Amino acid sequence: MLVREFVGGDTRPFSCKVVFIDQPSGFGHRVTDGNRVVEHVLTKRSDFDQVIAQKVAEGFAESERSLTRRVFTTLDRFWIVWLDGDVLGTHLGVLSSNWNESVGQTKSKEFRDRERAVAAYHRAIVGKLADGFAERDARAVTVPVVLKVSKKPGKRKSR
Repeated sequence: MLVREFVGGDTRPFSCKVVFIDQPSGFGHRVTDGNRVVEHVLTKRSDFDQVIAQKVAEGFAESERSLTRRVFTTLDRFWIVWLDGDVLGTHLGVLSSNWNESVGQTKSKEFRDRERAVAAYHRAIVGKLADGFAERDARAVTVPVVLKVSKKPGKRKSR
């Protein structure tokens, strides 16, 4: 299963989730809120890629959580990791033929700052790879840089 989360819209920004479930003979669906599509579930990879291109063309931007989301599996387990600001999220569960994101255990850990969260993200991935997990549907993942803003401009006093 692939998931991409987008944020955008013309007057009032909203989020839209695009989900790919590899079942070519199955049926996809859309979830709407008024006239806005807030979730697309697709069963063909070509349709999934087409909807993503359409969202980008409409001015939607992929969320940080979506950009850093990576899925790892073994023969019987799955593990998903993502970053959202200074929060590291993980999801672990048993891999079955019809697994989805509603099964398993989800944890979030907030860090003191962004740098610590990014370091924990990379350490967690290295640890899972060492445990025998392999990345599923790999794509280039770039961790967005968040610039630090000085709280008090000017010189600091010495003691």
